Amino acid sequence: MRTRHTGLYILFLGMMVLFLANCATYSIGLTGSMYKLLLTSKVSYDTSMKVVADMHRQGRITDADKAKVIEIGTIYAEAHNLAVKALASYEKTKSDTDQAKLAIQIELATNALAKLLEMLSPYLE
Repeated sequence: MRTRHTGLYILFLGMMVLFLANCATYSIGLTGSMYKLLLTSKVSYDTSMKVVADMHRQGRITDADKAKVIEIGTIYAEAHNLAVKALASYEKTKSDTDQAKLAIQIELATNALAKLLEMLSPYLE
């Protein structure tokens, strides 16, 4: 089970590298890459929250730690939802303004998810 979670963490980091590479080149496949990144990050978030719930039920994580995870998870979820909206807008307009909004939302979402995964890493090692 630990290998699966570590694998998700590595997968997420790999997707971040691909995202940065795509942003640097602004290739035609930007929209598709962003959809894949958002989907992968959502799966990582969902899995992380399920792991936290399981660890809390097992008594491996305190109520205070669970509350911190939920707080960061909420920040991620809100940023993710705004990134999805920004991506839909960018897909329609292909404008530099919408692309900049998308980049900001993606950065907020990925930072929150990275913080969430960082909080969980001691429990998964």
